[in-house]
Amino acid sequence: MSLLLVLLFMLLLLWIWHSSWQRLAEEQELQAQQQLLIYRTALEAEIARFENIPRVLQSHPVLLATLAEPKDPDRVMQANLLLERIGRETGAETLYLMDAHGFTLASGNWNTPTSFIGQNYRYRPYFKDALQGSFGEFYGVGATTGVPGYFFGLPLGADSRPSGVLAVKISLLALEHSWLPSRDLLMVVDPDQIVALASRPELKFKTLIPLAPEARQRLAATRQYVPMRLEPLELGIKGQQRQWQGQDYLVSELPLPRLDWRLQLWWPSAPLSTNASLITATSGVSLAALLLLLLYWRQRRRYIRAQLKAKGELEHKVMERTSALAASNYQLERQVQERIQAEARLRSMQHELIQSNRLAALGQMAASVAHEVNQPLTALKNQSANTLMLAQRGMYPQVEESLQTMGRLVDRMARLTSQLKMFAATRRTTAGRARLQEALDNVLSWLQPKLDEQDITLCHQLDPTLYLPMELHALEQVLANLLVNSLDALADMAGGHIGLEASPVRLTLWDNGPGIDTALLDKVTEPFYSTKQLGQGLGLGLAIVRDLVEASDARLVIRQHLGGGAEFIIGWTDGQDKD
Repeated sequence: MSLLLVLLFMLLLLWIWHSSWQRLAEEQELQAQQQLLIYRTALEAEIARFENIPRVLQSHPVLLATLAEPKDPDRVMQANLLLERIGRETGAETLYLMDAHGFTLASGNWNTPTSFIGQNYRYRPYFKDALQGSFGEFYGVGATTGVPGYFFGLPLGADSRPSGVLAVKISLLALEHSWLPSRDLLMVVDPDQIVALASRPELKFKTLIPLAPEARQRLAATRQYVPMRLEPLELGIKGQQRQWQGQDYLVSELPLPRLDWRLQLWWPSAPLSTNASLITATSGVSLAALLLLLLYWRQRRRYIRAQLKAKGELEHKVMERTSALAASNYQLERQVQERIQAEARLRSMQHELIQSNRLAALGQMAASVAHEVNQPLTALKNQSANTLMLAQRGMYPQVEESLQTMGRLVDRMARLTSQLKMFAATRRTTAGRARLQEALDNVLSWLQPKLDEQDITLCHQLDPTLYLPMELHALEQVLANLLVNSLDALADMAGGHIGLEASPVRLTLWDNGPGIDTALLDKVTEPFYSTKQLGQGLGLGLAIVRDLVEASDARLVIRQHLGGGAEFIIGWTDGQDKD
C-alpha cells in the first residue's frame, strides 16, 4: 500500500513538472513573439527610411543629364558630388548611378579606394528588377567592398525602356550591434536557410541546413554572399529544442515581408527546466506538508476534549497578547505618521532651497551682464558726445576714428550678448568637417593683437590639411573660448605661452598659467560659474565649449598640465565610412 502511494505521488510530481514546463514555454513564446514584433518594427523602419531616396532623385536633371552624356566629365563630377552629398545628409552608405548595361557612371564614394565607378553590377537582382521597370531590393555582401548591405534599385528614364538605374546601398551593421547585449540569439534567415543578420558574429552567413547544389549555383550567379563559405551550423535536435555549443534553445519565429526573410529568436530552454523543477519541488513540499497537517489534525482530535481547559487558558493569553500587539501597532502608526510629516517638511525645505539657488544664479547672471554691458554703454555715450563735437568743428579724421571706437564698443557688447545666445543654442548638432588651420587663422585674426600685447607665444606645428569632425563655426567658437580663457589666465605673467596639438580625432590645448584648482575641475564648465571677479566675465566660455564639443559626439576633459597650467583635451570617437 505504501509503495503504491509513493508511486502515485511520483506520477503526480511528473505531471506537475510537465504541465509547468508547458505553461512556462507558452508564456516565454508569447514574450518572444512580442520581442520579435519590436525587432521586426525596428528593422523595417531602418530599411523603410531609405527606400524613398531613389524615388526622390528619379527625375533629377543632373542624373538624367549624366545618363544622356556619360562621357562628359563635368556632368559625371556633378553627379558624383550630388550623390556624395545626398548620402552624407541621409546617412545612406552609398548612392551610385548605372547605365543600362550595369556599368557605374557616378557614385557617392567616387573619391575612395573602393569606388564603384567603372564596376559592372548587371548580375545583381536589384539591377535586373529595376531595368524591368520595378523597384528592386536585395541584400548581400558588397562585390567591391566586401561589406554586407541592403540595396535598392530604381529605373531612370522612360518607363518602357529605362536608360539607367539609380541604386542605394545602406548598412545594417549599427542595427546588428544594437542586438549584441541580448542573451538570446536573434537572427534573420533568408529563404535558403542562410543567416543574413545575427546578434552573434559567429552565426552570420552560416546555414541552418546544408545548401543544395542548385542553391549554391543560384547564389554564385548573383554573388550574393561571395566570398563567404556558407558553412552549416553544428546543430543538434532534441524534440522541439535545438542544441548549439552545448546549450539547448527553443525557437520563436516571425515572417518578414521583405525578401521572404524570417526573424528567429532562439532563447535558452534551461531556465524552463529549472523553474519547472522549482515549481514541482514547491508543490511536492506543499503536498507533503498538507499530508502531515491532516495527520496532525487527526491526532489532535483525540486529545481535544481533555484539553478544553488548557484551550481556555490559551485563549486568555492570546487575548492579552492581542491587546499588547494592538497597543504596539498604535504606537507604530504614530511613529510612521511622524516620519511622513518629517519627510513632507524635508521636501518643502528642499524645494525652497532649490528656488533660492535658482534666484541666486539668476541674480549672479543679471549682475554680470549688467556690469559687463554698463561700461561699454557709458563709453559709447561719452564717445557719441565727443563725435558730435568733433563733427561740429569739422574735424572729420577724428570723427572717423571716434566712430571706429564706437563700433568696437558695439562689437564688445555684441560678443557679450552672443555668449548668452550661443549658450542657449549649443545643444544642436555640430558634427561636420572643418579644417583646423582655417579655423585657427580666423580666430587669430582678432586675437593676435591681444597675444602680442601680453607677449604670449602660441606654439603649434599643425598639419595645414588636417580636418576635425566639427562644423567650422563651432570649431572657431571652441578655439576662441579656450584661447581667451588661457589669455585671461596668463594676464600679468611674464614668459607666457600656449601650446596646441591635434590629430584627426583629438585636439589638445594647454598653457603655463596658474592652472585650475582640482576641486573646481568639475565646476568650471557649469553655466555662469567663474573664478574671475564680478564684471570680468559671464562664466559661459567653458560651458559653451563643453556643449559644442558634446554636440559633435566628442568629450571634453580638463586637467592639470604636467608642466604647470591647465590642459583641455577634446576627443572624438574614431569612425570610418565604409562602402
